[in-house]
Amino acid sequence: MKMHSLIPLESESEWKDALKDIRHSFYHTRESCYAMHLTTGYRTYLYSFEHEGIRIICPVSEREFGGYTDIVTPYGFSGFAGNEDYPGFQNYWKEFVKEKKYVCGYISLNPALTNSTYYSGQDAYKSTNLFYIDLKLSLTELFENLDSNRKKIIKNFRKYEAGFIYDRNILTKFFTDNYYDFLKRINASQANYFSKETLEYICSLENVYMVGTGTEGRTEAVYLFAYTGSEGLCLFNVALPEGRQYASLLLWSGLKFFRSKKIPLMNLGGGIKEDDSVALSKERFGAYKLPFYNLKEIYDKEIYEKLCLQKGFKSDDKSGYFPAYRKS
Repeated sequence: MKMHSLIPLESESEWKDALKDIRHSFYHTRESCYAMHLTTGYRTYLYSFEHEGIRIICPVSEREFGGYTDIVTPYGFSGFAGNEDYPGFQNYWKEFVKEKKYVCGYISLNPALTNSTYYSGQDAYKSTNLFYIDLKLSLTELFENLDSNRKKIIKNFRKYEAGFIYDRNILTKFFTDNYYDFLKRINASQANYFSKETLEYICSLENVYMVGTGTEGRTEAVYLFAYTGSEGLCLFNVALPEGRQYASLLLWSGLKFFRSKKIPLMNLGGGIKEDDSVALSKERFGAYKLPFYNLKEIYDKEIYEKLCLQKGFKSDDKSGYFPAYRKS
């Protein structure tokens, strides 16, 4: 039996089967990876490893540069996930990437779902924190964990809930029409500028929950949540300036939806920088934080150094932008 395989986006059932019995995020799913492929055009696969009952997966996209190939996890928090501890995997992974002739890899790890035995800590670099809510707590406990301002807002949840909008057509149009203007207003990074095809595809998915609200039937804010059996995820929040006041109410709606599905964990994402205003707002929602690590792995040192030299960048420092030769 082949230990390593790369399952392409075209193999929907094989991708789904590979995820079975492994705790994974929406970002590990074929749906999420295909959505990102619609923007990037990268060849994207689910890497799958099987050996003596051990199963490990990780989505990867191949990128060309100067005649060589490196790999990256598609947008989001995915990375290595598996069914058991297995320190021996690190050697098998090295063999695989060498066989594929990859230069290097940039792999974002979901801190709630990954396993530290699958990679070397020397390659792991912390960028920020991600915030999680334990949905196994009762609604009363979750409410008590909110800060005083959130409690005042959520106390009136039922009153506002009566005016929530769930019509997918209305919400999809609002979301796609306002997405790019919203990104400009909040100075979002270029990595968030997905194609309209990506946005529309995500809005069409069964494992995405959409909810919106506004004043007198006019949509002013929408929240998109995605989920698997292991993790609920705050995916996108888009609002007009006057609609930003509804963020906490819509977030609570997502929280209640995940609990109704018996999903144990809610991933709120992180701040742009550690302890910035975005991060603090998530902490005020009663979330706990876990460090978000990215793996910066060099597989062919000689080629990596050559590509960095051609761009005039140092190859011996992995603490900054990686891979250094892709820095603009």
